[in-house]
Amino acid sequence: MRIFAVDDLGSAAAAQMAALQREIEAEPKNRLLNVNEAEYVGYLVQKHRLEPLVFLWDKRYVTDREAVIPAERFPEASSVFGGESCPKQVIKYHIPFTGEADLLKMRPSTRLLSSPIVDVSGDEISFEIVNWRNDSEQIARDAEGMIAGIRQQNEHVTREVAQFNASLPAAVEAAVQGRKQQHLQQSRLLESLGVPVRRSERTPGTFAVPTVKRRVLVKPTAPDVAYAPEPTLDASLYWDILGLCRDTGREMERHPSIYDDKDEETLRDHFIMVLSPHFDSVTGETFNKTGKTDIIVRHESASVFVAECKFWSGARAFERTIDQALGYLTWRDSKAAIILFVRNREFGAVLEQIEPAAETHRCYVSTGAPGDEGWFNFNFHLLNDSTRGVRLGVLCFHLPPA
Repeated sequence: MRIFAVDDLGSAAAAQMAALQREIEAEPKNRLLNVNEAEYVGYLVQKHRLEPLVFLWDKRYVTDREAVIPAERFPEASSVFGGESCPKQVIKYHIPFTGEADLLKMRPSTRLLSSPIVDVSGDEISFEIVNWRNDSEQIARDAEGMIAGIRQQNEHVTREVAQFNASLPAAVEAAVQGRKQQHLQQSRLLESLGVPVRRSERTPGTFAVPTVKRRVLVKPTAPDVAYAPEPTLDASLYWDILGLCRDTGREMERHPSIYDDKDEETLRDHFIMVLSPHFDSVTGETFNKTGKTDIIVRHESASVFVAECKFWSGARAFERTIDQALGYLTWRDSKAAIILFVRNREFGAVLEQIEPAAETHRCYVSTGAPGDEGWFNFNFHLLNDSTRGVRLGVLCFHLPPA
């Protein structure tokens, strides 16, 4: 096989996206609407991402065999004439690899004019060099030339694979949300007809755990019951709230002496003072479900956003704060934030603990793209309902003592 020269990589990536779209469209309506969206998106991203090829160059090895070589393959000026053949030592270079074996066939958009011929067996490739003149240096040069070509081609493939994988989360999220909107529009149309709607009895009752090549993934479950719309804070408003909190905290950092002796309640009130002119329902110390929270945004008596303001006191206390924030929420696709005031001198050492602590929490789903320094974004689910997702922003502000 000519490595990296059989099929077009761009076409293969497009086919992968088409398969992804078909899988989303095939999901039963109610389970797609009820499933924890962040978990489902994460599952699809992991299932459909491409694992780049990594060649284990330091683990390469050689074997040899003797083969009868016909005269036409001998170099010029050899003593073997047409129609004859001669036994020669054939040295085979074996190079193990990890990743998608199918990528060995893929032709990147940027490529070399010629591609080495290799054999593929299991998780290694190999190529052969004939020992014509018992010249070990020449054999080594020929082998390195082959390896250099493979390396270069794989760099081009890996670059395009990385671009594909980087685009997957946004593409999957858009596809899932688009399909959910289609279902909701169809449901509204049916309801407007004014006649009873009967659910099909042919819909299977549970999600199956699919067999996925290369990866062991568990598909998120969701009840196959009629979807009931719930209040939710628009994503753009959520980012606006976090942005306002970020700007408020940054202003505090510029004047640390003003806030040196302030307690959590006083610092919280500064955030409420900034948020209140933008939103009609921002209050402090409002009771909601299991206790009182620091900042809350309500819509028609439903809590659609809560935020906890805490001084940093270690990773375990941070995990308890996550519990506290999740405990206030009840709705599907809730939004939340934790605002941390860091008194420690070494701010960076605290930031290094945020992601590990969040990722070990029992309700953790995935990590989103970060914002500015000290701004983390996570997806969780509610404490007692894994189908109900929570977007959690964590904003850290450095307020060391004077």
